[in-house]
Amino acid sequence: MTTQEGARERLARFRETLDSDVEAALICRPEHLLYLGNFYPLPNSLNLHGSGYLLIERDGPCTLFTDNWLAGDAVETPPQDSSPADLVLSATWYDCVRPAVPRGAVVAQLVNETLEKKKISRLAAETAFLPRQAAACVDSVVDCEPILLKMRERKYPDEIEVIRAGVRTAEAVHRASRELLEPGLREIDYYGQLVAQATSEAGVPFVMMCDLASGERAAGGGGAPGERTIEEGDLVIHDIFPYVRGYRGDITNTLVAGGNPSNEQTELFELVAASLDRAEALLKPGTPASAFSEAIIDTFASAGEELVHHAGHAIGLGHPEAPELVLESDRTIESGMVLTLEPGVYGKPTGGIRLEHDYLITDDGFERLSNHELSLA
Repeated sequence: MTTQEGARERLARFRETLDSDVEAALICRPEHLLYLGNFYPLPNSLNLHGSGYLLIERDGPCTLFTDNWLAGDAVETPPQDSSPADLVLSATWYDCVRPAVPRGAVVAQLVNETLEKKKISRLAAETAFLPRQAAACVDSVVDCEPILLKMRERKYPDEIEVIRAGVRTAEAVHRASRELLEPGLREIDYYGQLVAQATSEAGVPFVMMCDLASGERAAGGGGAPGERTIEEGDLVIHDIFPYVRGYRGDITNTLVAGGNPSNEQTELFELVAASLDRAEALLKPGTPASAFSEAIIDTFASAGEELVHHAGHAIGLGHPEAPELVLESDRTIESGMVLTLEPGVYGKPTGGIRLEHDYLITDDGFERLSNHELSLA
């Protein structure tokens, strides 16, 4: 997970952005509770549906609110050593003695009571995510989500380390894919075998997000694994973007079931690989985000093919993160961003081909974070 030191740095930077008339900020979007508060319920636990809020006072403490299953009974110290919160308050929703009450409502009520007690009248919050019950006593709320989204574009060192863990988990899937892919397997059964390999690498429960699609499904660009049986000669897109400790890696390769690519498949693979190389050569601070699409489109045009989706995007807490590498972007890339490049060609009788690597933009270029093999067999 991210570190206490990293979260404290982000909290301090966020506090500096608050308007002078804002008394406090109330954070409730799950991604930002992790980003600023290291609050991260495991996605495979009963606490996935727990509630959390982070109250950041301009000149006062930082308080984490949650329920008793996540924080135990009401406590005065953070439940985890990595939390930057000065105080943790919890509301009881179920104690195995009395019937449960609505889990989110009791935490929201505790937050509102605290705001009222502190006489906070002007609040910053992610307005698209804030339940009215949590801030019913407040006179006015200003939206702080644009500030947080901008902050997220350039990654802190602790975030980069967690992204690396996601990339390593995805690489484990790609290593296993060459051993496990066989004609006659259903996509969903193949997926199950790959998850076992990835879980061992991750070392924690995680969410195996992916496009894993074969044949005509790959020709349409991908999708979640289904009940389709993989056939000899099918192209199988493996776009693996696991959600590990709250962040994602995102890397892709395409294999041929049976391991014997046709001449057409080989030519298409070489075209997509060439477009990836051409786009990768542009990775440095100051490059327009639109330039990556232009490079891939030009490469594809030489073979009569089209780019039907973005050239890539930033990765981190969400998908896609800004800046998106699209033709109409007015952004330039900056040092500290983590980006993917993912050219693809689709609509072929045996499927589609997509390739993808992840990159950390550095002061003088880039570091490629992913090292999985790109090949059809």
